Amino acid sequence: MDETFKSLQSKFKLAVVSGSDRAIVETLMGKFYPNIFNTIIAGTDVEKGKPDPEPYLTAVERLAVQKDKCIVLENAPLGVEAAKNAGLFCIAVPTYVSADLLNKADIVVRDHRELVEYLCSLLD
Repeated sequence: MDETFKSLQSKFKLAVVSGSDRAIVETLMGKFYPNIFNTIIAGTDVEKGKPDPEPYLTAVERLAVQKDKCIVLENAPLGVEAAKNAGLFCIAVPTYVSADLLNKADIVVRDHRELVEYLCSLLD
């Protein structure tokens, strides 16, 4: 996944949208994905968290991109709901919950391998 994000970074603007505390998110991103993301939206950056669309709309605004040019990657039902409430295209990966709980997403992939294949197809 590291190499995929690095490849995507060269062609796309990337953001992390999390309901967690900023210090936790920045620590994890710095450890596992240093210098990959253009912006981080943490729970403390918004008044309303997921499933409200505010976190994703804040990311869209900070990235200065059009909503129809965005893809959200999610692994939680409330995140999928937030993405769809924001009017964004959403790909869900069932890492912690069963795929049927993510069925509001535009696409539900089976696993990270399938996600990487899909993301790599965007680079062509």
